[in-house]
Amino acid sequence: MAIRLSRRLRPAVVAVAALGVAALLIPPAASATPNPPKPPNPPQSVATVQQQLGDLAFKNTLLVEQYDQSQVAVQAKQRAADHAGQAAALAQTQYAKIRVALSQTLAAQYEGGSFSATGALLSSSDGQNYLDQLSTLNQMTAHIAQMIARASAAKQATTDAQQQATSLLASAKSKRDELAKQKDSVQKQVDKYTTLLATLTSAQRAAYQRAMNPSVPKSAVIAATTALQAPTAHGVSKLAQIAIKFALAQVGKPYVFGAAGPDSFDCSGLTLAAWGAAGVPLPHSAADQFNYGTHVSMNQLQPGDLVFLYQPIGHVEIYIGNGMLVSAPQSGENVSVVPLASYSGDFTGATRLP
Repeated sequence: MAIRLSRRLRPAVVAVAALGVAALLIPPAASATPNPPKPPNPPQSVATVQQQLGDLAFKNTLLVEQYDQSQVAVQAKQRAADHAGQAAALAQTQYAKIRVALSQTLAAQYEGGSFSATGALLSSSDGQNYLDQLSTLNQMTAHIAQMIARASAAKQATTDAQQQATSLLASAKSKRDELAKQKDSVQKQVDKYTTLLATLTSAQRAAYQRAMNPSVPKSAVIAATTALQAPTAHGVSKLAQIAIKFALAQVGKPYVFGAAGPDSFDCSGLTLAAWGAAGVPLPHSAADQFNYGTHVSMNQLQPGDLVFLYQPIGHVEIYIGNGMLVSAPQSGENVSVVPLASYSGDFTGATRLP
């Protein structure tokens, strides 16, 4: 990704800056013109443009991860709000039924002699019978009162829960919208420098693209996938094979932040969809995916493992074996197979899913 490139380019950028400072320190030659016009700004060097692109791309990567995390939070809070709404509706239905039953019972007490204290006295054959009827009546009244109290408490509790869930959902959406605005701002800057880079020669642009997105020989990818399909593929589960096959089938599709297919992906959207094809659900966030499965070191990697980059975690890829990964890199690039070696300096950790 661009940030790796930008780190490698920093010495070159320092050299360019040093030349600029030196030029400022050299006194200008004497001139007959008291105030000579300022020369136009020289075009930026390829290294400078690459550095600017790399810095912006790294910020963009972290911002997209924050955006994805906010989306996960919004979805969780939406589910909570839906659950609270269902509970409130159920409590309201139960409460309505109890009110109908209560109305019927009260009407029966009022209209039926046997359901009132007076009726109990008139219809009783002796004192004990009268007391027994009053006891039954009191028990019925107490039971109904308890039912009303429970229903009212449940209705109030679910109403409070729904209000809280709605408030949290609004807060999460507000944060997501703000992050989206920030993302748009960074993307505009990336577009600006991408346009500037387009003014370079085709050879310079080709060299830049090769550095930005290291290529893997197609023959190596074919060899790795063929080995995975063999019955003797060691340590590779059937689910991992499904996930890898899905990820490889997306190669060439564009990176779009917040996307999880079928036509475009961001990094965690690709791994989510790949393992989702194998029946293993994951959240749409690299940092959250890091908490799934069993952590393994780089030298323990097996095909299907998820590889995480940067601190804080801002990128995730899926390992396919033979030192290769399938990655949805960043805006302006497509899903591709990249060498693990180019990421080693940014490696944060890896997880192995079932």
